[in-house]
Amino acid sequence: MKFKTLIYLTLCLFFIGQPKISHGQVNVFFDLLYELNFIFGFEGEPRAADTDFTNYPYDLYDDGRYRPFGEPGRGISTKAQLLLQSNERDLFGGLAQIQFSPISIITLDLNHRQLFVGEDLPESEKIGITNFTFQYNRLRSRRFNLWWDLGISRFEERDESDWGISGGAGLSWFFKQPLSLHTGYRFHQFLDSGEGLSSFNIRLQLHLNRYFISAGYQNLGNRISANTWLMGGGVYF
Repeated sequence: MKFKTLIYLTLCLFFIGQPKISHGQVNVFFDLLYELNFIFGFEGEPRAADTDFTNYPYDLYDDGRYRPFGEPGRGISTKAQLLLQSNERDLFGGLAQIQFSPISIITLDLNHRQLFVGEDLPESEKIGITNFTFQYNRLRSRRFNLWWDLGISRFEERDESDWGISGGAGLSWFFKQPLSLHTGYRFHQFLDSGEGLSSFNIRLQLHLNRYFISAGYQNLGNRISANTWLMGGGVYF
């Protein structure tokens, strides 16, 4: 991977350029190399060209999002979904999300969450959270997928915008046709207010060819605090 090679070269030049290299610095160097391998992949693991997408989960056999290593499939994949969420008291809203994967290891994720906070919906406070992330698909097996991401976020409230950065990780488990389990955590740090927003969700999906129905739970913390249910659906194309 050219990107990882560039990082390795930068680390080597940094440490070699030091006038004196201590034993502790050498340990730090190799620790950093190990962490990069853990994040991006160890030698001998499948590369981007070794994994292709299915048309949609369970289109053939028990394949989830990816074909078995070395087996041909689709080079790109897109997933779109709409989810409603509520805590049945003073928070109601929804999430619109589209994910585009130009290659098997990369997913570009654009999502917007619109929330209405208050017991009286017409008088409720409107909050919008938009997030765009660069997602790295770290593990890409037939049944089990693991990813992490970095992105930018915008928090809108009372006609004011607060920009920030985000980071997250999650996994998908295609454990038995036609079901799959998905969970993820993301933290947003907003710059103007200095506040953060955490989001954890776990969802069960029922796959109906390229369409799916999704239901689960989400916890929002810090800037917004709420435990909500999630329900909706989507499509792979």
